[in-house]
Amino acid sequence: MKSFATNITEIADEFDVIIAGGGPAGSAAAIAAARAGCSVLVVDRGFHPRQKVCGCCLAPAGIEVLSQLGASSVLDGAQHLSSVHLECGDRALTLRRLGGVAIGRDALDESLLSIAADSGCRILMGAVASFDVDGSVVVRQDQIVRTIRSRVRIAADGLQGTSLDGLPEFKWKISKSSRMGFGATVDSAAIELSCEQILMSVHRGGYIGAVRLSNGRIDIAAAAHPHEVRGAGGVAALAARWLGSYVRSTALLESAQWRGTPLLTRRRGTFAGKDVLVAGDAGSYVEPFTGEGMSWALATGSAAGSHASAMILASASAQQWPNIANRIVRSSRMRCLMTAHLLRHPRLLRIGMQTAQFFPSLADRVASAFGSNLDATIHSGIFTKPAP
Repeated sequence: MKSFATNITEIADEFDVIIAGGGPAGSAAAIAAARAGCSVLVVDRGFHPRQKVCGCCLAPAGIEVLSQLGASSVLDGAQHLSSVHLECGDRALTLRRLGGVAIGRDALDESLLSIAADSGCRILMGAVASFDVDGSVVVRQDQIVRTIRSRVRIAADGLQGTSLDGLPEFKWKISKSSRMGFGATVDSAAIELSCEQILMSVHRGGYIGAVRLSNGRIDIAAAAHPHEVRGAGGVAALAARWLGSYVRSTALLESAQWRGTPLLTRRRGTFAGKDVLVAGDAGSYVEPFTGEGMSWALATGSAAGSHASAMILASASAQQWPNIANRIVRSSRMRCLMTAHLLRHPRLLRIGMQTAQFFPSLADRVASAFGSNLDATIHSGIFTKPAP
């Protein structure tokens, strides 16, 4: 891949846009900015392909963003989804959930970065970007440190990103009731699960989800209060307990490479600075529901890339960005906040599930609403950089 680099010395001293993070938000921002005529550098701390703690479900809204970016090919071979099976105590409910797909984050991230590279972006792997107060970006790779300048900087490095650590106005505000996330991709024989179904099991102290990917392996992702993990003796043991009768091989769960996250529900003090835009999970995070998280990342990332190009043309400002980002995901995040609140009260959830059994068409409409109405008009604009 001609635009991928593993050596920091190969990188130029200046770009129009520098993006910290090569996940869905960072790649979408890079593609949008590059196709608007900007020179773009993406700095990612990892090497691809890589595994991430993620539900691996992409909702229709996220699929639409990929289409607008001309990146629909990344979903070739993705597993189509048709339903959500929800369990809570002695209650079980299956809801139709058409239009979504399951795709591993390793495959999605690598494919999106490849499209960004083909669009002219430079991709620097195995390096860490830190935004300095003077407007520069300090990039570290092994023992080499370089200062690279840009006209716009985009932070898209997720919950665990460090690009904004030197800018105190972007400090995290973490909810006191926040849970931690954990997950793994396991062998197909570990769990009994149909191909087109999302399994969600809700418990006091958290919930767990599972979905089968197109390669047959099963992605597991969960949100739990830290004391639940400690009480169970670790994430594998808690996953086995919460998945219950669906587990076919405890040994396969125990041998999986489990990964964790910091506390999930959080928000930055601001989403923008003089020349800084924040996109995706790097800005805020709410425990998502069956495909919301990746859709938010793609939508806000694409919008950030377009907005960055508009800033370079002096037709937009960073101060406009927080309102734009909030409008894109506002209604979707509100639904997820309400859902997260309901999932914290299993008794209320069981009552809701019982009611839904008497009104199945209403329940299906509620399920289909998740991930279906991000504000597509905001991130569809194309800005063209004038010739020098």
